[in-house]
Amino acid sequence: MAKSPRVEFKIVRVAADNWQISAECPGTETKLITGLTSKADVDDWMNGARRIAWLRANGYAK
Repeated sequence: MAKSPRVEFKIVRVAADNWQISAECPGTETKLITGLTSKADVDDWMNGARRIAWLRANGYAK
């Protein structure tokens, strides 16, 4: 079974209350995760179940 490509997440601060996560994967279009309001919200997304759910929904995890 082939391994899924590795997704690299980068945090982007657009404004004081507008944060995004850039999800980059080799060979695919860069996707933005929006709607994050603070650094704490970004940290919660990155370390919580929402990241795994996003990976599964986009076919990068089982």
